[in-house]
Amino acid sequence: MTKTNSKKALLSSAFALVLSVAMLIGTTFAWFTDTASTGVNKIVSGNLKVDIIGETSDSHISTLKFTKAGAETDAGAAEEILWEPGCRYLTEGFRIANKGNLALKWKAQVNMNNIINGKVEGSTIAKDGKSLLDVIDFYVVTSTDENAEAVAIENFVGNLKKTETSDVYYIKGVMQTTAGNEYQGLSIDGIGITVVATQYTYESDSFDNTYDKDAGYPVASAAEMKEALANGGIVSVNKDIKTDNIGDNEADRITISKPTTLNLDAKIISPDDMGNNNTNFCALIVDADTTINAGKNGGIDTGANGGYALNVRKGANLTITGGSYYGGGTAVQVQEGTLTITGGHFAVEAFGEPYGYNFLLNCIDSAYKNGTAKIIVMGGTFVNFNPADCQAEGEHTNFVADGYKVVSENQTNGEVWYTVVPQ
Repeated sequence: MTKTNSKKALLSSAFALVLSVAMLIGTTFAWFTDTASTGVNKIVSGNLKVDIIGETSDSHISTLKFTKAGAETDAGAAEEILWEPGCRYLTEGFRIANKGNLALKWKAQVNMNNIINGKVEGSTIAKDGKSLLDVIDFYVVTSTDENAEAVAIENFVGNLKKTETSDVYYIKGVMQTTAGNEYQGLSIDGIGITVVATQYTYESDSFDNTYDKDAGYPVASAAEMKEALANGGIVSVNKDIKTDNIGDNEADRITISKPTTLNLDAKIISPDDMGNNNTNFCALIVDADTTINAGKNGGIDTGANGGYALNVRKGANLTITGGSYYGGGTAVQVQEGTLTITGGHFAVEAFGEPYGYNFLLNCIDSAYKNGTAKIIVMGGTFVNFNPADCQAEGEHTNFVADGYKVVSENQTNGEVWYTVVPQ
């Protein structure tokens, strides 16, 4: 009896051992673990802000007036400032103030970009294609002394640390002695000066202070913009720029020739009737990969009977993230390449049938059919044009990407706005 019980106990123990081993094999080992986390101090972006202030006042100066010798007398004060070949006039003094918290570099430019059909802001300063600004050279000087060193305004660069204010500067205008009789009778009332600023290599990140050495200035004229877009890189527009590319030839075009990021905080405005041209029929030609980032006040406007806002060529990829775009019949055409829209407002001047609003976004037919021209819509609002069901490339053309849908909204003026949103 005792032997039997002992044997049973041994068998039970052996079974329990086997079962324990089997259970052990089927378990997952748990290693000692722990977690730790930390925060970072708040991330704050810097503020770049520049202003033109008076010689003795901190108030903004909107217009710089020219001065003349003897103006302090009653007789001198009554005399009109007249320009003639060889004359030299100084503006009143001004200073540049850094009102932000980042170091900046700045340069000044005479406002000549607003000359359209011989007029600048309503003042007649040109006639028969001649402008006084064509024969007046401008310089930056630091003294009213006649022999003070003068630096051509296009070559002058200043820099300021945060909250600093510059010394006093003057703009010196010198009328060229070669100016002929065709410049008689023209006028110029003060001058408009634009100061453009960008980051200066002063503050350091974790490595050095050279991270912003290539920071570019915002463009302030049509000529500057044309040159900047040809060179590529980051191009910023923070004031409305009126282009004069009305000529119907290749040289008149404004072309993005190298990879570019175009930041539009203001509008590019092209001349009316540009759409009548055969060669120069759009505001911007996109020949290289480009991203357009535009705020609510930025974009492209081609005016009455205007051309297209954009034309994509040479296999370029154009991405539009925001802004407003207005064209004649077509806002964006893809000749060869890919257009991707993630935001923005798009409208056209509707022409007669079969055009209407049907080609607000459009590809060249043959390129669309062979796959070399594509439009992908993942956002944006389109006036009287449904990008998911349009006529651009045949009935029921759908440019809207998978995972997105169109929401329509009737406006009080009779328009229908189609907005693309995620499903």
